[in-house]
Amino acid sequence: MNTQDQSFISFLYKLQDIQHVCSGRSSSRQETSFHTLLLFNEGEGDIVIDGMTYPLYRQKGFMLAPGAAMKLHMLSGAPADYYIIRFLALQPSGEPDRYIPAPAIGPHEWIISHFRFVMDMVEEIKRKHHCNSVWDQMKANIVFQEMLMSLFQHTSRDQKPDVQQAVTLTLHYMEQHYASDITRDKLSELAGMSADYYSRMFKKLIGKSPMEYLTDIRINHAKQALVLTRDSFRSIAHGAGFSDEFYFSRKFKAATGRSPSAYVNTIRYSDKIASLKHLLTGHLVALGIEPYAAVINKAYPVTEGFRNTISVGEVQPDLERLMSARPDLILTCEFRDFEKSKKEKMYEQIAPTVTVPFFQNWRTHFQSIARIVGKDTEAVEWLERYETKAETISRKLRQKLGGESVLIVGVGNQKMCVYGQRNVGTVLYGDLKLAMPAGVEAIAHYREVTVDDLAEYDADRIILTCFRHYGNACEEQTIQQECLALWRSPEWQKLKAVQSGAVHHMCDSRHLYTCYTSLSHDLLLDKTVTLLLSDSSK
Repeated sequence: MNTQDQSFISFLYKLQDIQHVCSGRSSSRQETSFHTLLLFNEGEGDIVIDGMTYPLYRQKGFMLAPGAAMKLHMLSGAPADYYIIRFLALQPSGEPDRYIPAPAIGPHEWIISHFRFVMDMVEEIKRKHHCNSVWDQMKANIVFQEMLMSLFQHTSRDQKPDVQQAVTLTLHYMEQHYASDITRDKLSELAGMSADYYSRMFKKLIGKSPMEYLTDIRINHAKQALVLTRDSFRSIAHGAGFSDEFYFSRKFKAATGRSPSAYVNTIRYSDKIASLKHLLTGHLVALGIEPYAAVINKAYPVTEGFRNTISVGEVQPDLERLMSARPDLILTCEFRDFEKSKKEKMYEQIAPTVTVPFFQNWRTHFQSIARIVGKDTEAVEWLERYETKAETISRKLRQKLGGESVLIVGVGNQKMCVYGQRNVGTVLYGDLKLAMPAGVEAIAHYREVTVDDLAEYDADRIILTCFRHYGNACEEQTIQQECLALWRSPEWQKLKAVQSGAVHHMCDSRHLYTCYTSLSHDLLLDKTVTLLLSDSSK
């Protein structure tokens, strides 16, 4: 890359669209407002970009600037199979927290040496981008950025081959595609090395052969499936990339010293459970289990009542404390669903670790935790009681409030947010069926706002709660001061809910009701009765 192109690395990217085109015809296209990436799986002919002609064949990629004119001239009978990826590129404006469209970069012409790896990422981007789930769409944008980084790293002309980087690339590939048919030859091709040289370099850097490392990844994913699902050993084996359940059982016992069934029983009947996230702790408490060890702080008041739980950290787990506690099982929850962090891998050295995917809904989290600790029946009964309770309260709220809309506002240290359909919103808008103010339906989790923004929601009622309260006394005082300043604000006083006296307070509860867990949601049902059915507004 030249100096101008190097700046492209520092931009922010937002995936706009991805299309898969299969056609044998020549075509002409005028791109307008977005940068465009073309990746050719098959194709033979020429491509003309803004009057410049480039040879076209498989495994080539082209970057087009916004507004670039593009024509494809395919050889007669030659198939064309390519992807069109449009995206927005932004750069810092020079002002704090403000970005502007980046300058046009392109055209670029690339021969992609690690094409199969890129195509696997493209397929994942396409699949997740076209899903209805906002989390899948968010993941599509993350994978898209990873793909761009991979392209930039591999095509930089002034960058010498880096063995460490090549091996790391194959590590990421194995983490993401462990269930597929992966061979040493495929990995060495991806790394751009001969198979023997790749294996030597891999073992020198990682300490084991590529296929041994792949087996470890597959075993770890199988461990998760064994305790989080009721799938058969055959299904788990295939899902983790093993050819059959018998080969899987042999490999599993060789790696863990136990058969798959013995491993499950050891975990399911363990009394020494360490919970590293408040949302998992809440589920355990709802099931009648006080964790053996946990992250404990005042942000989530439930943990303050523990009498026998060992504290392994206040915000993040302390590895030395966790190791000293010597739990039999570690429960954690992470954003990623394909690659473990270095810290997670260290947890595995302390005790068997189950990582619950963050983006699942709370009921799925709750049932997963119940399955792990052998309390499936108790979880079913708990959820039945919860649904009955929520329906009863919902009916009373509809009778009193009718169609009045309720806005959930979080107050923090010099920050304010509107909560959407997760956390508090999943109870109020989902389970209790309260009306959302216009605009809240577009907020998945929360949106930071100013007091001026609140008027746009035009809410009939407002519930005030905390936003990013970490449990210390200084923060408690700061949030109280922020609430007082809010009430003195002329913009606040003009709001419809304020003028009608329909503001309800629970800022003093820290994150007792805003944690995304079964226990918090059950407590929030009770709190809602106090807030909205007993006229306790101020």
